[in-house]
Amino acid sequence: MRPLVIRPAGQGVELVRLLRRHGHDPHPCTLLTLAPGSELERLPSLLAQADIVIAVSVHAVIFADHFLLQTGQTWPNIDYLAVGDASAAAFAERGIKALCPADPRSEGLLALPALQGVAGKNVLILRGNGGRDLIAQTLASRGALVHYCCTYERHYPEQDGAALAREWQQAGVDSLLVTSGELLQRLQTLVPDDRHPWLHGCQLVVPSSRVAEMAEGLGFLHITIAQGAANPALLAALEQRKMR
Repeated sequence: MRPLVIRPAGQGVELVRLLRRHGHDPHPCTLLTLAPGSELERLPSLLAQADIVIAVSVHAVIFADHFLLQTGQTWPNIDYLAVGDASAAAFAERGIKALCPADPRSEGLLALPALQGVAGKNVLILRGNGGRDLIAQTLASRGALVHYCCTYERHYPEQDGAALAREWQQAGVDSLLVTSGELLQRLQTLVPDDRHPWLHGCQLVVPSSRVAEMAEGLGFLHITIAQGAANPALLAALEQRKMR
């Protein structure tokens, strides 16, 4: 298959290599760039007060860990949770065991036993610039003291959507690997309306039922839900579709 790989630069390179090893012909595209977050300076003091740390993405862990290493600090010995397998794996690579739900959504995380009796506890949510407000709102309603730390920021460079869509069609793109609702919305907005029939007709692989529901609402016709946003999960979903 000829999948369009829409991931930030580092992850995109890894996924492209993995797909090529398994006989696919990926077409990389960087719609999103990442930079250190504006609140990293607050991270040490927030960690010192925290009872529970929740990471909502791989990048939230990576940028936080990089900052701690640069400043000669370490992760405290407290409870860690991750929204999905990819975030949990990012913690594991740093020697931290993080709980994560089988359902990689905010609702799945909030259903974990570890987040039921949180009254009076300090919960630190590591994230990018915005998103996952349901987690904070629900934990606050359970009596937790919730704090955010923006460990990274997403930036969408100005691009010519019509030119990109023509390039993708001419390259024979037949499938799309999209790992977040925000990226999906960006793709939908970037591609001109007259190219939407082609876009919506491509096979779309998404990491969760939440993103799948969003895609269905936008008009996508062929949606496969992967077991999370990790590269092996995206490959497995694409391989499954290829065999049909």
